[in-house]
Amino acid sequence: MTITETTGPTESRRDRPATLLGSALTGGVVGAALAAVVVGIIIGKAALWGGGAGFFLFVVVFTAVSGRRERARAPQPEKRTALAMIESRRATSGEMADVPVSFVLTVAPEDRPAYRVAFSQSINLVDIAGFPPRRVVVVEYPAHEPWDVTILVQPDEEWARRAAEASMDSAPESTLVRNPRAEGAHCLVSLLAILLGAAIIVLLFRADLFRDNGPGGQGAGGHPGGAEVSASASLSVSGSTSVSSRTSTARTTESMLQEGRMRSTVEALALADVSTATAFRIEEHTMSASGVGGGTDGTDTGGPDAGQPSFDLDSLPYERLPALVREARASSGLGTDGSWRIDIGHDAGTEDLVIRVTVQGAQGTATLRADARGRITEHAAAPR
Repeated sequence: MTITETTGPTESRRDRPATLLGSALTGGVVGAALAAVVVGIIIGKAALWGGGAGFFLFVVVFTAVSGRRERARAPQPEKRTALAMIESRRATSGEMADVPVSFVLTVAPEDRPAYRVAFSQSINLVDIAGFPPRRVVVVEYPAHEPWDVTILVQPDEEWARRAAEASMDSAPESTLVRNPRAEGAHCLVSLLAILLGAAIIVLLFRADLFRDNGPGGQGAGGHPGGAEVSASASLSVSGSTSVSSRTSTARTTESMLQEGRMRSTVEALALADVSTATAFRIEEHTMSASGVGGGTDGTDTGGPDAGQPSFDLDSLPYERLPALVREARASSGLGTDGSWRIDIGHDAGTEDLVIRVTVQGAQGTATLRADARGRITEHAAAPR
């Protein structure tokens, strides 16, 4: 019996859109749930990350249960038997008696054109020599899944006789059939859906994630002034109002001389609606703004600083101030021990904004003056 080479349609692809849609929906839900967990942890919202984790577990359990029930309800597939010719084989290494062998076959069903299929099947070491290329063998596969082929090592007598008498031609490589659920299109759709689901969650919470992520700004997690950067860092802002003046104070456990700490603390004050002042003082762990307000212009309306022009706190050269403290200590010879403070306000005579650095040590106290840009105008005086 001779089976000639034929061509024709490969597998049916009518269910391709449905399987692609299922992959997209599953991937989108998984991506959104995982993103909710990550975003919730970053911004400190327990309800978000808890809900995301719970929904992810629900999807996993639901998919597993529904898949098992669907397989249980599905009727047993009708099996088809056909002759096939081995195009190639490749055995992989193994330590057991059965070795995985990768086959490429030309399958010649009785009800459809011949086609090629690639698959892997475990074959006993003793039987491998009996499956050389060009040999005709007997295979079995589900009627609607022609890619799920299994070589029958011991077919019945009728099929064994037909295989021994048959000769076959190779089917074109273009007729190779694959499992549609294992194709790259499904992997790509699932990956894109995961990314899209994650992107939607990030966009929905972008205001909390990317709120002023500059140095010490209110970044992910919503803690002003980067107060949660380390376990030892914390920041609080308090204000008091009296008939004579209004003062707001920010306190932090970190030294104001640390890089970026002054700027981040001022930004924390801005979040508390403190953006201008008529007098400003910085010490080791505190910032105090007097005659404060939310605008950039105007004057204080009460207290001893009444009539003094206010200045914008954000405009001060905070990056230069730690260096001014070091310069004051070095110029005065007081060393690095002792206390310090920075007072900023307008000069009573010239009305120019002046930065005064005062350092104190065991030998006495010294001061240094700088302009509004942090340029030194008067070096630290000798200790007194």
